[in-house]
Formats: sequence, structure tokens, C-alpha cells
Amino acid sequence: FPCPTRVGRRRALRDPWISASRVWLSSDGAALGLCLTSSAWRDTMQGDKRDPTEAISWHEAAGPVGTVLFVTLLLAVDELNPVKVLCSYTRYFEDFTHLFVTEGRVAVVAALILFALAVHERQHLLYYVVRTFFRCTFNNMFFSSIEIVGMEHLPKDGPIILTGNHNNQFVDAVILLANCERQISFMIAQKSWDRPLVGFLARAFHSIPVARPQDMAFRGAGKVFGDGTATLRGEGTRFSSQVQAGAQLEIAGLEKTMKVKEVCSDTEVVLEKEVAAVGQETAGGCTYKIHPKVDQSKMYDQVYTGLKRGKCLGIFPEGGSHDRTDLLPLKAGVAVIALDAFTNHHLTVPIVPVGLNYFQGHRFGGRVVVEFGPPIVVPEHIYIRHETDRRGATEALLELVATGMRSVIVPTPDYHTLQKIYMARRLYVPDGLKLSAEQTMDLNRRFALGIQRVLDLRSRMVAGSPPKASGSSSSTLSRCPSTARMELTDEDLAFIDEFRAEVEDYMATLKRLGLKDHQVRQVGWWNLSDLIGRLLYLAVTMALGAIPQLMFNLPIMFFASRWAAMEQQKSLKASTVKLAARDVVMSYKIICVLMLVPILYVIYGTLILLCTTWCMTTVILVLASAPMFAFLGMKASEQGVRAYADIVPLFKRLLPGPRAEQDTLPARRAALQKRLNLAVRKFGPLLGDLYQNKNVDWAKEMGWFTHAAEIDQATRQAAQAEPEGGDGSTATDDAKAEAGEATTDGEGLSRRAIASAQEQTD
Repeated sequence: FPCPTRVGRRRALRDPWISASRVWLSSDGAALGLCLTSSAWRDTMQGDKRDPTEAISWHEAAGPVGTVLFVTLLLAVDELNPVKVLCSYTRYFEDFTHLFVTEGRVAVVAALILFALAVHERQHLLYYVVRTFFRCTFNNMFFSSIEIVGMEHLPKDGPIILTGNHNNQFVDAVILLANCERQISFMIAQKSWDRPLVGFLARAFHSIPVARPQDMAFRGAGKVFGDGTATLRGEGTRFSSQVQAGAQLEIAGLEKTMKVKEVCSDTEVVLEKEVAAVGQETAGGCTYKIHPKVDQSKMYDQVYTGLKRGKCLGIFPEGGSHDRTDLLPLKAGVAVIALDAFTNHHLTVPIVPVGLNYFQGHRFGGRVVVEFGPPIVVPEHIYIRHETDRRGATEALLELVATGMRSVIVPTPDYHTLQKIYMARRLYVPDGLKLSAEQTMDLNRRFALGIQRVLDLRSRMVAGSPPKASGSSSSTLSRCPSTARMELTDEDLAFIDEFRAEVEDYMATLKRLGLKDHQVRQVGWWNLSDLIGRLLYLAVTMALGAIPQLMFNLPIMFFASRWAAMEQQKSLKASTVKLAARDVVMSYKIICVLMLVPILYVIYGTLILLCTTWCMTTVILVLASAPMFAFLGMKASEQGVRAYADIVPLFKRLLPGPRAEQDTLPARRAALQKRLNLAVRKFGPLLGDLYQNKNVDWAKEMGWFTHAAEIDQATRQAAQAEPEGGDGSTATDDAKAEAGEATTDGEGLSRRAIASAQEQTD
């Protein structure tokens, strides 16, 4: 049941020692809550600031354990049970008193009051029941581990906005809802809100539906032509009836949508910005889609009402899920809400960036690291600027939010680069040292940012345009003073190229031999006895998990995988930003599991009733124990899969060729570690705070990457706006000038290069 105070509720949910010990009235006097507390009550009253992950000593646990034992003793012994003792005293009074005060009648009255409380608090009760269910399933079944970093950055009360990267569709929101200390109201697309199961869960979690123009897009009549100006002309179009001012047009061949400023006639509209020459080379013109203008006033009213009540609002500002290794351009909604909350409602709402970092997040048994960054407090000068320049203030705040969000993820140009960064971190960490999740993410970001700065500088020097400390504002490296002063010699360039080639060759060798990096240190001691031991372990684990897997898990996993694969292909065809649409795979797998598990149990229950003579109690007990057996079978099978992964290189070791290649890997790894340490000592001092400081201001450091992404976007717009003929050359030159010297052919952060590299990796 919900605690009467927000602090008590949070502490009760995260305390590992729970006891039913205290009953009190809530602050509004209407909801009597039976709260599950122990040391949480004492810690709350004393303002305890202990880390929730810190182990509890036996001295601290003595109180709650003693309370549990004392309550158990009272309930187990009739002579000590308070209800029975009080009811027994009525026997000494008049007969009619004893008739009305009995244990059964007291239980009925208590049950009626409890039912009334459940009805009164049904929304909160449903929220915490569903939240507890997802915490148990996500943290223990769907994912092998979910680690939380930086929870201390989350304000305990007051209005806040959580902004997270969106790499796993519905899974992102559920992970935050199940593991965040505060109750979150997410903004969810109306398209998802209307789905049966997703809509039910969205209502249970008090989400706010948002009607998105792209979800209501439809194909416009006729074809359109652009001549490089803001005027768009059509042939066979019906602009007067299909388009209104404020709507957006998605024209084939253009990456961004164009906003309509004015509708002149059925065949002519004026756009807010100039459009490239399109449809001139083909006689038929270009097809287009219309994104209608949507009235979002009702949605904003719900948002501001919640913020006034001190609630937590969750937003994925990228606007949609994707499977890229960096952020998509952020939508303006989060900045509009934060700025208008201050201007119109006098609310200062901090923005807390959240990074959801997945490791094989599209598969069952993957890992997740959720990192909360420091709150972003909107600077005063942005509020002042918002009074006269709303667009400029919104863009400035969006840049701050993007920088903050990149400070809690590991942004890289592509998936292959991300794997190389992980490999560099594994090689750099001394053997036998176990890093925490926070230390691992910190080291990943240091390598990600440092390597990309060095490689960016290398590409510039190879192209013959080394950076200058006093470069133009459009220079990427000018955002990083330490890197701007770097100069690489020919020897340094050769060292970088050789080391990168060695790392890539080492990774390719591991993949070919079926080895993981952590296994290389052990490969020299492997022999036939290890193979026999792994085979026996595999046989035992598969035998233990065979029956539960065949009965409960494999049928569901088969249908879930097939359905997720079909939805993946649909999503890939319908999207222009997804690389392989892996972001939808896990979501549809989980939805399928949640739908098929009850159906499977109903089928088994029906078969038991029809084919056996068991009594109803036995049938209920068997079905109630089925989830436990399915869980144990899943865990046993996971161990079997790990054992199989170890057996593959052991089998290859029986062959002379792979064995000789495996024997060379420890020496190769040691040589790579030596060269990596040399590279860190050589280039590290030139990277400033990334190398010298123990605690890095990631919001400051990630400003370099955010600016690089902005320049890359400007470059893509320039390439998109460049016509094949001579028209529109001025617009192209201006866009290229805005991009500056940020990218070169074949290098930089081009999204086209990202897509190409990702397809090759897949």
C-alpha cells in the first residue's frame, strides 16, 4: 500500500529489510495505509543520507528482524493474538455484546475498510503493483542485470523533467519507471496510447498522450516542384483543402520536413524556409506527405498541472526510438516546457539527463546501466532571451540538454567505433581489477572522447588543414582548447594508424576464433580436461533446464522472436533514421511474452483438468509453481549457453592451426596493452581534464561532441541542398560555410558514413 509520505514510500520500496510493523493515518485523513517499513521509518525521521546500495550491518538489521519475529509470534499464538484476546474479553459482558464482537466480524469490518481504501487509492495501488511486477521481471528475467548510477543527482521532491536517450522503444520507459525512486509521468505517443496492452500500462503509469504530426501523416494529392525559393508549386495538388498554415510537408528526396507559412492556392504554397530545387529533373515531379498541424494545448495543460503539483515528467526528446550510437537531433518540446513553465507559471524546473546504456539490449539476458546526470538548471540569461527571442532561447537550451544527455552515454560515430572503445577500456584496466558500473562508464567516456578528438585531429592534418587555436567559431576543435593546441608529427600519425590496425586485427581474430577478450588470459592453460569439464557442465545445466524450457519458455520465445523480427522489418521500412531497427526488437519480444504466458498457462490448466483426476487445489498449486520452474529453467539454460560459448574455442583448440593462433594471443594482448599505455602517456596530457582530473565535468567536455554533431548536421544539409545543375548554388555555399572545416571526405561524423559502417558491421 502507498505510504502517506513520498519519502517514506521511496525508502520502503528500496529497503531490503521489510516488516509489517506500523499503521498510521495519511496527511489528508482519508487513506489509512498499512506501510511496509523497518529501519526506513527511523532513517526517514532522522534524515538518513545513507547510500541505498550500501550493505546493512547486523546491528541495523536487528530492529526490523526483531519486529518481524515479534509480529509472527503474536499471530501464531492465540493467547497473544491481540484481536482474539480482545474478543475473548467480551464473554464476560452481556450476551448481546459477545454476539456482535467476534473474530469473524472484526475480520469482515477490517476487510471492508481495506477494500474501501484500495478503491480510494486504486490509481496509486495499480501503479505500485505494476511497477513491482516490472521491477521483478525486468531486473531478473528479461535482463541479466540493471545497474543504477548517479541516483543522488535526482532531486527528492519538486518538479523536474527527466530526459533520456531513446534506444529501446517501450523498454526505456519501463526500466526508468521500475528503477527510479520518484514516480514518473511519461509523455507517450497517441499512437502507442491507443494500443491495447501498451495503452493499459500507460494509463497505469499516469502517462500523458501526445498526438504527433508524423503519426497522422498522409500522402498529398499530385506532385510538387521546387525552384530553390520558398515557393513550392504543385501539379494536380489540392493545397487549399489538404494543407493549412503551420502544417509540414515531407518531400521525397529531402531529409527534413518543410513548414508551411501560407497557402496561396490549390497549386502554390509558401514555406518558411527556402527549399532546394526538387522535381525539376523528372517530368512527374516529387511525391510528398502532409503532416497536419496539431493542437497541443490540452497536452500542455496536463503537463503544467503536473509540474505545479511537484511531479516528475519524463520525456524522450529525440522524438522516437532508434538504434544509433549517438543522439538524434532533439525536438523542441522539452525546452518549450521548461521555458514556458517559468514564463507563464513561475516554475523553475530543472532538467535531469538520464543515459540508458544497453549491452546487447535487443536480446534476453542483456545488461543495462542507467546513469542519472547532474540537474541542468536553466541559466538566467536564457530566460531573459526567451522574452524577446523565443527561437534563439529554445535552441540554446536544447544545446545544453543535448550536451547533458551526451554526458551520461558513450556517444560514438558508429557501432564499430563503440566496440573499439570498449576494447581499449578492457586493455587499459589492469588484469584482476573489477571496476564498478560508474567507473566503467567514466572510463568509456574518457576513451570515447579522447580517441575521437585525436582521430579528428589526424584526419585534419592528413587533409592538410591543421587546427588553429584562434580558429573561427565554426571550428570543431576550437571548442576544446587543449585539442586546439595539439600538433601531431609524422611519427605520431604512423603510430595512430598502426595501433588502430593492430586493435582491429586483434578484434577480428577473437571473433574468428570464437573467443572473448577476458578468455585470452586463460587460453594458455586450457587442455582436454577443461573441455571434458565444460561438456559435463553443459550436460547438467541443459538437463536441469530441458523440461521447463520445453514446456514454458521455448514455445513463447519462438513466437516472440518471429513476431519481433517481422515488426523489425516493418519499422525499418517505415523509418529514415534506423540502421537495423534493433530498438524495437526487445519491446515486441516482451509484449509477446506478456500476452502469451497467460494463454499458455490457461491451456495447461485446461489440459490438466481434462486429462487428470486432480482436485482443484492441486491444479492451482501446480499452476502457481509453474512460473518458478520456468524461471529456474531459464537460469539453468543461461548457464548452459555460457558453457557452450566456452566449448567452441576449446573444440577449435584441438586443431593444430587454431591452437597455434590461440597460443599467440596472450603475447599479442600484452603488446597491445603496452602500446595503449604508451599512447595514453603520449597523447593524454594533450587532452586536458580527460587525462589529468579524477572528476571530469562531462557537460563541459561533451560540448565538443555536441558542436561536432551540429556541424555534421549542417554539412548534411549542405549536401542535401546542393543541386545537380546550377540552380541553388548560393544556398549550398552558405550551408558549407556554416559547416566550416569540420569534416573531410571519408572522415568526421557523417550520418551517411555511420549508416554505411553500421550496415557493414551488421
